[in-house]
Order: sequence, then structure tokens, then C-alpha cells
Amino acid sequence: MSKTSGAISISFVVPRYGTDVLGGAETATRRLAEALVRHSDTKVEILTTTAISLATWDNHYSPGNDSVNGIATKRFKVDSGRIPNFAEATKRALAHPASLTLGEANEIIRLQGPVSNGLIDAVAESKSDVVVFYPYLYHPTTTGIFATSKTKVLHPAAHLEPMIHLPIFKDVFDRADGLVVQTIAEGRTVEDQFTAAQKPVLIFGPGTMPTSIYQDYEPKDFGLNARPFLLCLGRVDAPKGTTLLADLFAEYKLRNPSNLGLIIAGPIEIHPNPKPDVIITGAVTEEEKRQLLENCVALISPSAFESFSIVLIEAWMNKKPVIVNALCEPTTEQVQRSGGGLVFHGYEDFEAALDILLSNPALSNALGESGYHYAMENYLWEKSIPRYLAFLRRLLT
Repeated sequence: MSKTSGAISISFVVPRYGTDVLGGAETATRRLAEALVRHSDTKVEILTTTAISLATWDNHYSPGNDSVNGIATKRFKVDSGRIPNFAEATKRALAHPASLTLGEANEIIRLQGPVSNGLIDAVAESKSDVVVFYPYLYHPTTTGIFATSKTKVLHPAAHLEPMIHLPIFKDVFDRADGLVVQTIAEGRTVEDQFTAAQKPVLIFGPGTMPTSIYQDYEPKDFGLNARPFLLCLGRVDAPKGTTLLADLFAEYKLRNPSNLGLIIAGPIEIHPNPKPDVIITGAVTEEEKRQLLENCVALISPSAFESFSIVLIEAWMNKKPVIVNALCEPTTEQVQRSGGGLVFHGYEDFEAALDILLSNPALSNALGESGYHYAMENYLWEKSIPRYLAFLRRLLT
């Protein structure tokens, strides 16, 4: 099918979706869908489940048609979610994932959830020009990508983790007509793992918009009493590095007493042990998040497992420096390309990075400014949406 002009129609397939769904891939999907409608004549729909919780995939929303910030959203009941003991049940198998049979790999995907037969049927019936799957890891993608004959685009959001070595994913990546990776580092991961890297690939990180367009909001103190603070945004979970960050910060405060605080804001999966001057807020609103970004000393991304980190871009849009875990290649790449922050390998690097930012405000401001210019040049939707649509049109010709 040739579609070099005229409006493109897109169905986004994502495991969960909504303004109160706080997750990297899901938030990136929502922002992309909304930006496509805002900056083009693209026709967009969302095909998703009724789940909100990544931990269980329990049904939360009502099934049927919905509208989320003006985007047509179709939700389908979850037939089976994540089994309660998923990590323990799959621990032995995922120690050697590449050795599993295709049937065993599919069983792990099923046990992980969410399985929604209605969603897969909707994917098969989609009349859109392009069906976009985001991310690679879950049943809606691993099954849905085989259910449609339409042009298929996969946003893997991939990083090195045991699941990526399951034999099922070679076929999933092969099935895609085009891939959209968020960083050069993610592209290398995909290239190393799958021959599908020979397919058309677009490097396209989630976009943003200038913070000046947002409305004013009522200030909130978060229990800081106007103290300076570091900020971590994202899911509060040990695999996301928040427990590590709380421990590193507690050690730093023991060695360097001050009134500095740390706020960790996001949905709570695993709560770090209580530490002095560490405030765990739980999920925050968009307005509260923007307030935290505007007022923090720096943003810290402690996770070693990210394919992209949109909160880095949001911090830079607020001219804040960032500190990232050196074990995470994509976020380290972003820091190196932007000149907008520092990296840490362990406690000594963490302490040194904080000392540099806290003792040298001029350097801290310069890092934030460098990150701001990088974000403005590479991640404004008005600049990136035309690139995305040009890639889709290339696949449709």
C-alpha cells in the first residue's frame, strides 16, 4: 500500500493506558499519541486492556470505548494477569532463557500477563494503516503482532534483561516491518540480539514541550520545610534502583551531614527501608511533578535497566543537571551526548557527583543549561513528529 500523502491512521497497542497509568512505555505511548493529534492530522486510537497495575494486571477500568485526553481508547477485559509468584516460578527458567523451547517461552509470557483475547481480536480487526506495538515484553505484543496483516511498527523499549533472551522474541522482532528505538544504545542492544536490526530503524525518543506552556499550580512542600533536595522520579521498586539510591543517600548523609533531602516520587511497588531525610511520596500529579522538577537541586536516575528515561528530558527542560547509573547504557549515553550531568559506578562516584554539584553552583547550572539546549534541539514534539510520520510513510510505500 502506498501512502505518501494524506492522513495516516494508527492503532497503538499497549498493555495499559490512562492518565493515571504511570510507567515509562505507557506514558511514552500516551504522549506520542497526543502529540500526533496535536501536531498533525493523524487519526489515532488506543487498543489496550482494562488493567492499571503492572504487578497484577487486575481489571480496573470498565471495558469498552473511552476517551483519554481526546484520544479514542478501546479497553478489553484481562482474561489472565500476572501470577502472584511469577518471579519465583520463573526464576530457574529465566536463569537460562535462551535454552527454553518456544512453548516454554510462550508459557512464561502467559504467566507474566496480561492476556486479553478481546484485545488480540481487536488488533486483528483494526482498519488502521499502521499498528504500533509498545513495548516488546508483553502478551499484547508477542501475540498481537502475529494477528494483523497491517503494517507493523515495534517500539521495543528494550534493554538487557533475562526476558529478552527468550526464543519467542526473535520471531516477534522479525514480524515487525519497522523498529523505533529510543537511543543509539537501545539500537545496539536490538542489533546484538536480533537479525531484525536489518529492518528500517528510527531513533526516536519520546518528546516533550516547553514547561512555560503549563498552567500555574498551588505550591506543595512535601514535608521538606524549604530544604534543598535531590529528586528521583519513577516507579519505586528495587529493580528500578530506588532501594540502592536510598542506601547511597543515607551513607552520603552520614559522611556529609547537612539539611539536604531526597524525594523519591512515583508508584510504590517495593518501599525502601526508612532512611533519615528520604521522603517517599508515592504517585504524584503532573503539576506536583513539575513543581518538584522546578525546585530540585538535581534529578537522579538510579536504574541500571532503562531503554530511555523521559524524566531526564523533563529535568533538562527545567535546566536541572542529572546523575545516572553508569550501568545503564542508554541513560549514560544521553548524559554524554547532552553534557547535562554526571554518572556514578558506586558510592565513591555518587559522593563525588553530589559534592561537585553542591559545591559548584556555576558548574551545576552549566550542566543544566547544556541539557536544556540538548532537549530543545532533539525532543520538542513539533520537531520530532514530522520525522516519525516520515518514517511511517516510508514503511507504507
